[in-house]
Amino acid sequence: MSTADDAGDAGRGREAGGVLAWFPAGLPPAQKVIGLFAAKWAIGALRPLVLLGVPDLLAGGPRTAADLAREAGVDPDVLHRLLRAAAAVGVVREAEDGTYGLAPEGQGLRSGVPDGVREMFLFASDPVMWRPYEELPHTLRTGEPAFGRAFGTDFFAFLREHPATAALFDHAMVQNRYPGTDRVLDGFDFSRFPRIADVGGGRGHFLAAILARHPGCTGAVCDQPQVVAGAKEQFEQHGVADRATAVETDFFTSVPAGFDAYLIKHTLHNWNDRDAVRILSRVRDAIGTDLNARLLVVDALLTGPGGFDLGKLTDVEMLAVLDGRERDRADWDRITAAAGFAPAGEDPEPGDLVLLEFRPV
Repeated sequence: MSTADDAGDAGRGREAGGVLAWFPAGLPPAQKVIGLFAAKWAIGALRPLVLLGVPDLLAGGPRTAADLAREAGVDPDVLHRLLRAAAAVGVVREAEDGTYGLAPEGQGLRSGVPDGVREMFLFASDPVMWRPYEELPHTLRTGEPAFGRAFGTDFFAFLREHPATAALFDHAMVQNRYPGTDRVLDGFDFSRFPRIADVGGGRGHFLAAILARHPGCTGAVCDQPQVVAGAKEQFEQHGVADRATAVETDFFTSVPAGFDAYLIKHTLHNWNDRDAVRILSRVRDAIGTDLNARLLVVDALLTGPGGFDLGKLTDVEMLAVLDGRERDRADWDRITAAAGFAPAGEDPEPGDLVLLEFRPV
């Protein structure tokens, strides 16, 4: 039996979000961490449902587990238990008549819906993203990447060798809209820069969003050939195909010259400091003597000590999978200075996604 104080603590956690939302009421402080296990159990229930296409099957309205099982050719009791678990965490709704329907939080797990996260969820829960965590003790002892220990190669080499996983990754990155994305798009005056290069920009979805908001700008997405092959579709969807191009680029070797701004969004955190400086140095080479050009870094900016910070959690994924890191302001100023840049513009508040502006020196 929980005390009033215990119940109040659990209630406050659920209202505030964050990890406290999983804490069962009544546990003493030393045991509350076991509430984090629930995240694993929830993902374990949701992944097979999404792979099976259950959110799509529920798009037409509530159905029983038995009805869904007949259509999908699966075990009805197991499906019922997974749906019941998904309902417990609010992704589906379980009715008294035994039917299940999609909650608003589950709509994004359908195929092809606007602002959906289906591929992002499937990639994040894929074994390729889970297995490196088993090797984090090795990383802790040696500093070596956990992914290499798990798979015998680095993350990006693995993607080149596994096209299906690479395609899922590309789709996931298109869906990867952090809460701060719109704040960056709406809060920064990109119209200052007539020509914008999106370095490492994948299929160009962020560049396309910028150009759609600023009709006076043109731009190019610069990335690996197999990635930018999908850029034309993004540009056409945003109505900017006449102002955007795709340039095949290895940003460790060279970056195209002649742009007013060089944007690097959510890419540098994939790399350790040494490799990040290499990328930034190629941008500095491309800028050359044009001291009016700008480097625009869109990435996480870590907060100070204590408190919830999504970046401090995704930093663990950088350790496990990519040999990268999330950074605070001192980190960003240090690596950009090593490549020939100095801070410019306003100093943003820390957050999951911010824009940092730098000038060449």
